[in-house]
Amino acid sequence: MLGMGICMGYNIVAIVNPVSAGKATGKEWPGFEQKLREQGYEFHVWYTSRQGHATELTRKALKEGFDFIISVGGDGTMNEVVNGFFEDGRQLNPDAKLAVFSRGTGCDFIKSHGIKKGLDGFLALLSRNNCKKLDVGMVRYQDYTKGQVSRYFLNISDLGLGGDTTNRINKTSKSLKGFLSFAICAITSILLFKNKNYSVVIDDQTTIKERLNSVIVANGRYFGGGMEVAPDAEMDDGLFDVVILGNLSTLELIMSFPSIYKGKHLKNPKVKIYKAKKISVASEPEALIDIDGEQPGTTDAHFEIITQAIKVMV
Repeated sequence: MLGMGICMGYNIVAIVNPVSAGKATGKEWPGFEQKLREQGYEFHVWYTSRQGHATELTRKALKEGFDFIISVGGDGTMNEVVNGFFEDGRQLNPDAKLAVFSRGTGCDFIKSHGIKKGLDGFLALLSRNNCKKLDVGMVRYQDYTKGQVSRYFLNISDLGLGGDTTNRINKTSKSLKGFLSFAICAITSILLFKNKNYSVVIDDQTTIKERLNSVIVANGRYFGGGMEVAPDAEMDDGLFDVVILGNLSTLELIMSFPSIYKGKHLKNPKVKIYKAKKISVASEPEALIDIDGEQPGTTDAHFEIITQAIKVMV
């Protein structure tokens, strides 16, 4: 059958977040599973039941000999799964593969690779059987107990307006489509957001001390439900694209908002971009951090890139 080429030689588990896509995944997954099996794909299915569970299940799977993990959910689920590939600062199985069946609100990771949303897009991804080693970002930040924690990310992390927007959308219904949900929350955040005083150190060389709107540390190109914030980012070049939004006024943000979806905002003189391996960010007052669509803490934050650290189907 069609799927046997992928399945041969791999122990596969699909880690399914049933509450992703406004709880639609839980309702639709049995149909997806049936169609995948009809195509010849053989795999186990494990469901998440709480925040952080996908990380626990991924680590469990890799320790039990599974070497192909399918993340079924949004970018946040994907982030948890990616974190499960690591433990105590090391990869559990460097040869293990990841495939992303994107089912969330934003679905930004797949946009960088031209992967179409939905079952047909995922089947096309599997049939291509194209695997690349992608870079992974690692960030240390302050969680809400004021302790310093570390987290990995595959797509984008940012501090400032993006963190505020993610915090807002994660507290609201995600039943609307990704673009509409993010657009509404982003506009609300723009109207209420206040810029902060930042200190940004890039590769221990360049120091920026200014009033800024956001610091965006990009491995992928898209965030916020389709904003092409880092149009030149490559996920296997060993470098972050650091996009810094300067002291933009509310009106300037509103006027430039459409250009971010088209990747044209870099022409704005108040927007700067750098290539870097390490970034440290402090702010006054503290800024909220977004990590692949999750909002787990605040500044200070320290970023490092891990070159070609994970095998991903693209």
